[in-house]
Amino acid sequence: MSCNIFGFLATGLLLLTVQQQSDACSCGPSHPQQAYCQSDVVIKGKIVGSKLVARDNSSDPNAFHWIQYEVQQQKMYKGFEKVEEVQYVYTPRADLVCGLVLEADQMNEDYVLSGNVESDGKMYINICSFNKPWSQLTPAQRTNLDERYRAGCQCMIIPCLSLPCSLSADNQCLWTDGILNGKWEGAQSQRYACSMKPSGMCQWDTGKIPRSRSFLRSENQ
Repeated sequence: MSCNIFGFLATGLLLLTVQQQSDACSCGPSHPQQAYCQSDVVIKGKIVGSKLVARDNSSDPNAFHWIQYEVQQQKMYKGFEKVEEVQYVYTPRADLVCGLVLEADQMNEDYVLSGNVESDGKMYINICSFNKPWSQLTPAQRTNLDERYRAGCQCMIIPCLSLPCSLSADNQCLWTDGILNGKWEGAQSQRYACSMKPSGMCQWDTGKIPRSRSFLRSENQ
């Protein structure tokens, strides 16, 4: 089941409710920059409370319920044209259907939250996007949220799922963090952004002077 498109997720939730399926949520690789670019809104905020609610305030006892997290927004990185301020975010009430379900000891903590604003004006999030405790972000990820992820949204990040890997266009960066062990929290995820150069070619970039041209060249082959 994919979590990249909320409408598709909502349809899946209805099917799960009716058919009582038990398949676990599965997320494909998503670089933080990809999650940023694909989200309507990205903020930093403290989650200070939660409760179960029915979408559209339905009184139907059989309606699917969502978790409403109360958020004290601290900074907005993206989405100024969508919402003035985020006070609540909504997620499926079970991780089975890609919900971001937090335990009591995970509350009252700062998070980066990214998601989409639906027709009801509410922001919806799930575990497949970039929603992490602020304390778990690397210094580079925090810096990249300010500018460099947004500047790289013209580029495409292509995960290398099996060897050999190659790129098909100049506006692509090859993401190889998971090729050895299937874990995608490597250097490219934690420190790099995929940036478009004046030539129109996209390359991995730390915002610092590269150690060598050969390193960058090897990352894009």
